Amino acid sequence: MQKGVTCAWAMAVLLVVGLIRPVSAIAENGNVLWQECRLDERRVTCVVDGDTFWYQGTKIRLLGIDAPEVEGYCLNERQLAQSATIELTRLLNTGLVQIAYEGQDQYGRHLARIWVREGEIGPVMLATGLAEPFGQRGPSPWCR
Repeated sequence: MQKGVTCAWAMAVLLVVGLIRPVSAIAENGNVLWQECRLDERRVTCVVDGDTFWYQGTKIRLLGIDAPEVEGYCLNERQLAQSATIELTRLLNTGLVQIAYEGQDQYGRHLARIWVREGEIGPVMLATGLAEPFGQRGPSPWCR
């Protein structure tokens, strides 16, 4: 067997047994290519939903907004949650500029304001209608 084939085979075995997990790719300009988190991967850098993501092994919740839940109460909420996840992924892919951490929530997620090349993410998500201001939520507003 040739050396290149042996090396490729060994890498495939390591991927299958979970010792190496491809989480994200790095773009040519050094930015992370963000993608939605998968259930079968160790979460290091990926997008969970419209207001939560992992960055370099740290789980971050966007401060000041609340997005629809992926496992929401109704079909409309679940569909909006998918759209919010796609939009947050798109925004992060424009280029992460700054993270301003402001404590943690009751689930241990780091709360932060995030800036990308287009500006601060929270206000953009609010403007698109894919999030609402945090703390103004009673029963799911997405299912009315």
